[in-house]
Formats: sequence, C-alpha cells, structure tokens
Amino acid sequence: MDDLDLRLISLLRHDGRRSVSDLAGDLKVSRATVRARMEKLQVTGEILGFTAVLRDDWRDLPIRAITLLVVAGHNTDPVIRSLSAMTEVRAIHSTNGKWDLVLDVATRDLAAFDDALNRIRLIEGITGSETNLLLNTRKGPAVLPSQ
Repeated sequence: MDDLDLRLISLLRHDGRRSVSDLAGDLKVSRATVRARMEKLQVTGEILGFTAVLRDDWRDLPIRAITLLVVAGHNTDPVIRSLSAMTEVRAIHSTNGKWDLVLDVATRDLAAFDDALNRIRLIEGITGSETNLLLNTRKGPAVLPSQ
C-alpha cells in the first residue's frame, strides 16, 4: 500500500458511505483512480467489506491495550495516516512528554494483537513504543455497579 491507499482507507474508515466523487475531491485524484484503488484493495483483501460501526463495537473485542509511541522528527503525519488505516487502532491521541502518540488498540485475540503490534512497530518513523494490556475496566460507561 502506498500513501494514496492509506489516505483512502483513512477517509473510508471515517465514512464508508462517501461517494467516489467526494473521495476523489479530497484526495485530489480522478474518480477512476479512486474506483481502481478501492477495487484493488478489495481484491487483495485489504478491504474486507463496508459496514456500519456502532458506538459500542469496540467492547466486543476482548483484547484491549494502550500503546505509547515515540515518533522521530517530522514523521507524525505519515505515522498517523498509517495508523489510521489499521482497523485495530480505535483511537489516536497526541500528547506531551516522553510519548508523542497514545493509541487505543483492540483485537479479537492475542494472536491478532501480536500481529497488530508488530505492524505498528514496523511503521517508518516510529522509534519507540510501550504497550499496556487493559485487564479490567473498573470505571467507565460499560461498567455497572456491583449489586
């Protein structure tokens, strides 16, 4: 995948119902280019389908983690584009201090998590990371008080 594919996937992840014309306008390429890229991404299995994403979908994935990243130099925008294309990365936060980015990561199992973490670490521009698995949610919108 090149930069155009990553930007296209990022736009589709935010709104999978956008028209090809709108996508082409945002990407500053022709509609034919967008259509061809989308077909290629589907044929290669990068895009498996289009679906509605509900607010609570992340809760269905049992393996959740916070990943802290150090980004070298002026690589933040390309790193964010690459991360945005990963379905396992649910949120990307910029921060101050030692870490440049904080990710919310969710997967179906530990093997998928290991794969996602390896792909994150291979992104050009990432020079350091620390990951913490979330074991239990003690306070949050999904937690009901004990009875």
